[in-house]
Amino acid sequence: MQIFEYARLNKNLLPATLVALALTFGAAIATAQYAHAFDPKLVFKEEKPSAKNIIRLYLEKKKKGEDKEAYDVLKYAADQGNPTAQWKLGRMNELGDGVERNPIEAFNFYKMIADRYGEARPGRPEWRITGKAMVALGHYYKEGIASGGVPPNPEEARVIFTTSAMYFRDADGQFELGKMLLESGNGPEEARQGIRMLNLSRQKGHAGSEALLGKALVDGDYLLQDVVRGLVMLSKATRNAPPEMRQWIEAMQQEAFSLANEDQRRDAIAKLQE
Repeated sequence: MQIFEYARLNKNLLPATLVALALTFGAAIATAQYAHAFDPKLVFKEEKPSAKNIIRLYLEKKKKGEDKEAYDVLKYAADQGNPTAQWKLGRMNELGDGVERNPIEAFNFYKMIADRYGEARPGRPEWRITGKAMVALGHYYKEGIASGGVPPNPEEARVIFTTSAMYFRDADGQFELGKMLLESGNGPEEARQGIRMLNLSRQKGHAGSEALLGKALVDGDYLLQDVVRGLVMLSKATRNAPPEMRQWIEAMQQEAFSLANEDQRRDAIAKLQE
């Protein structure tokens, strides 16, 4: 049974259960293979060049401005199962960095990494890469890719975010899972789990998680209401927000300040100036 189908039929599963499922079942879409023009026999003496030597060649090609050749080297490395190359290609295709933006190509590269998440080991470079790739893949499942035939699948996205958050302890994964658990319609137990995920992410310096926790304190949702503390957290989150989060965090902070009374605003500003 597909993992996302099982999750869809069991919507009340807690994150810990979902992690167990994610560890048990594989994803459904087959790993894509990519044609490339790079022939390692023309460059390397060894039959199977090391990942380190392949990445070094990629950097040399980039330095010389040979972008097409550099991309082909990365694709060769990705086909050999190198997660660093797969991550780099995923980001390039997602953002249109040096290539035409191609979300389905990015999806496939991220999925290459996610499909082998069980091989990642703490302390090794692929550990962090795998956690991040799963967050990127989760976004694609959540929103879907209309041009690539990938329909929105929130259940699968939740499973992937859960694995990133709880297995890899990734701050972005914890943020995304926390948001999903706080969505309308979820029960109080899931809301508590969501707050816990956001707090773990906030402790790693995640501005988005700090903003959502601040709003929860201001509103008194899922937490004992503390408007002043919430305003302080929202202000700190606004100050530390990365460009892609700044707009919605700043709007949330401004709304909270406009609804607070004069004493609450004054106390929050005083704490920020301490």
